[in-house]
Amino acid sequence: MNETKDIDWWQKYKKDILDVGLDTECGTVVGLSEGLLEYKNIKGKHIPVRTKKDGALPQAAYDGCAARLCNYPELNEYVFKKQPKSWLCGVVEEAFIGHAANENIRRTGASGGILSAILIHLLESKEITGAVCMKTGNQNPWESEPFIAHSKEEILECAGSVYSATPMNTILSELENEDGPLAYIGLPDQIAAIRKLQRMDHPSVRNIKYVFGPYTGTQMSFEAIKSFLRSNGVRSEDKIKTLKYRAGEWPGHLQIELKDGRILQAEKFHYNYLIPFFITSSSLQIPDFTNELTDISVGDAWSPKYEEKRGGYSVVLARSEKGVKILKDMQLDKAITIENIPISEALDMHGHMLDFKKRGSFIRNNWKKVKPEYGYKPAKITDGRKFVEWCMRIFFGIGKLAVSRWIVEHIPLKIVGPCFNVLRKSWKSVSRPTKRKNLRTMEFIVS
Repeated sequence: MNETKDIDWWQKYKKDILDVGLDTECGTVVGLSEGLLEYKNIKGKHIPVRTKKDGALPQAAYDGCAARLCNYPELNEYVFKKQPKSWLCGVVEEAFIGHAANENIRRTGASGGILSAILIHLLESKEITGAVCMKTGNQNPWESEPFIAHSKEEILECAGSVYSATPMNTILSELENEDGPLAYIGLPDQIAAIRKLQRMDHPSVRNIKYVFGPYTGTQMSFEAIKSFLRSNGVRSEDKIKTLKYRAGEWPGHLQIELKDGRILQAEKFHYNYLIPFFITSSSLQIPDFTNELTDISVGDAWSPKYEEKRGGYSVVLARSEKGVKILKDMQLDKAITIENIPISEALDMHGHMLDFKKRGSFIRNNWKKVKPEYGYKPAKITDGRKFVEWCMRIFFGIGKLAVSRWIVEHIPLKIVGPCFNVLRKSWKSVSRPTKRKNLRTMEFIVS
């Protein structure tokens, strides 16, 4: 890694990324800052700021960030030694539907418990010494933070989805001295930064052997939880005893247990009414939905035949040879129940969100004064699809207004939840012809 001297990398980061609204809160710049930076929560967004420590920000903290410059073709060549057959999903060796064989692991996870089962398998077979995961409630019941799990019990404590933005890569400062090999679970922007750092041969990621992650569509700031609490007459997150984003039977529900014994709940698709009001800017910016730079990525199997069965099913994409081997070994050991599916079936399960990312994000990013660079882009986007995105822009813009948030907080969940779900389904139905048209045959230009 060649260091360029006489450049103030903190000022360059502010100018190129932070001040132009491209920061995705992945945590890399703080994790590699050697204590010079920390996060400050400003209006629900994690903003890196200087600490009182003197010194210069290391160049790696800037170079490792994937927010503005993240060349997917180059990273695909580095990780997989080839380019994707389809830019909708990235490199895929095999696609599966399945779940953890152990019912406890399956039901502890967000959908089928596949990621938890993989980590436990690798740990028990001594392929790894630990797993870098996200854990909720380690410091405060409502806060999530990166955590290195070293046992099956600790892995299961990290199971389940976290829908509030959390800067995972702040833990990079700890990984250099952590005994490996390690597995790492993260979101697409976090993993892109890991891959950039691996390509740079940075010491913080040398012990990471396996990289896994969930599909990631939309995320909300923690302000969404605070708004939900206020809707139920709770004025502070300090009242929370436990917080689970996907509790109960799949697809799960938001569940907040309060210290006074009350339990607040909202069905997953009812709780989603908060998305237009608190969606993160990174959700709108990042074009990677299926976590393309992982060894294995996992999402919910949204298909009527699996939804009717309940229990929890995952769509699983094995992207690397070692990813395929892990799944096949686990299948032989009866640690997971999986069956091969065509990649076309996997794509059909998430057509709406694939369009949201692979068309929508490029439209939205084109509106920015400074555009992130991903090394590829759609060859053509129709005017009709751009019009759909303008409608969404207006909708999200209204949702950000303080008066809109105040109004929605004063509408009972039993009204706003079902109404939003009807609106969501209606919007998907109306926009489907435009959003799905030629999606599977989209052409992309590699720059």
